Amino acid sequence: MSRHALVHGRQTSHRRHPARHGHHTHHKTKEPNPGSHATGSQLPVQSHTFVDPHFPFQPLPTPTGQPPFRFDLSQLLQADEIAKITAAGKLVFHTVGDTGDERGKEMDFVAAMLTADYAGSPDGAVPAFFYHLGDVVYFAGDIDMYGENFYETYAEYPGLIVAIPGNHDCQPDDPQDGPVDPNKVPLDGWVQNFMSTTPAQLGSLKTNSNRTQMDLPNVYWTFTTPLATIIGLFSNVSETDAEIHQDQIDWFRGELTAADPAKALIVTIHHPPFSGDTEHSGSTVAEQILFDSFAATNVYPHLILSGHVHNYQRFTVQQQTQNGTAAIACVVAGNGGYSKLSTLEKVDGSYPDAPMTLTDTLTLNQYDQQNYGFLRFEVTKQSIVGIYSSAPYAETEPPNASVVDRFTIDLASRTVTTG
Repeated sequence: MSRHALVHGRQTSHRRHPARHGHHTHHKTKEPNPGSHATGSQLPVQSHTFVDPHFPFQPLPTPTGQPPFRFDLSQLLQADEIAKITAAGKLVFHTVGDTGDERGKEMDFVAAMLTADYAGSPDGAVPAFFYHLGDVVYFAGDIDMYGENFYETYAEYPGLIVAIPGNHDCQPDDPQDGPVDPNKVPLDGWVQNFMSTTPAQLGSLKTNSNRTQMDLPNVYWTFTTPLATIIGLFSNVSETDAEIHQDQIDWFRGELTAADPAKALIVTIHHPPFSGDTEHSGSTVAEQILFDSFAATNVYPHLILSGHVHNYQRFTVQQQTQNGTAAIACVVAGNGGYSKLSTLEKVDGSYPDAPMTLTDTLTLNQYDQQNYGFLRFEVTKQSIVGIYSSAPYAETEPPNASVVDRFTIDLASRTVTTG
């Protein structure tokens, strides 16, 4: 049994409040950065800017932990559970983002898929945690929505859940959505539930969930485990580009340098550096901050994980480093329950065929714009194996998930292969 309480049982009555609608309006087109991996791509992956709603940069809350804001797996699991992972030489975890949309039951559908995968995992390969890629609760991260849209949704999921915040977790109340709460502070719901100073406290008294709150040290933080280092960035409130200030960039570069080179290195950021969708597109700022930081430190991750866009996409970047060419997998996984999926831009009148070479350094390997799904990662000292499963949404039937994409990242050779 882990230090944080697991969950048992589920409230049977389903809940719904009046819908609040996000507004995503085409505004203008911008050119990619001159040095971007996306420059010259036949599929626009950093093209569109949206300004409704657009909120200015939101000040970050005071950290509850001490710099450099690291959280070790031993703070999440008991010593015998850590020993099993170390002895097996395998760390397994789930990930997806963009889940808590009250307008439909899609979030419950994905939670059921995650629960089934957890239950069906063989001994020695049970997920150690679920790493949420942001937008836990729509549309403004309200404290009073967590019971219904997070704790109840994952009441049957046995694993522990950590997260980075998304733009909607940080969003102030939008007057277009209704009355503004004068007492609301952006990120207050995320802070209460993921940066709790009383982590033994139940997250919700309104549901049958026994899940307690999480005591992460900051909105950006590093997860250290026996086999992987996961550096989580916070990209703030915009619907368009990431916005990360110098203090977080300095911290990020320090954590890249400090990462154990013998372990897998994973970076998470809610706004993806690349996305071929028509609604959000990729963030030029995210790409620039990430890859400038990699070059400055000569430390390159094996994998970048993002949410924000409501579908699944996997890209591979071929990056020239001081030590040769490194392939970096860049994965978008934002189809975790938001009630409207996003489609890709068309190329010559048709949706792209994957794999598709976009530039001499960027490839679209696979995508799924029709179904809801999640990722399962299996990390060893030699590799990261990613398994993406999804299912067509059915409101009254349990999900019948199937594997759509499987890929292997070789840690030593810095290659990514499909299959």
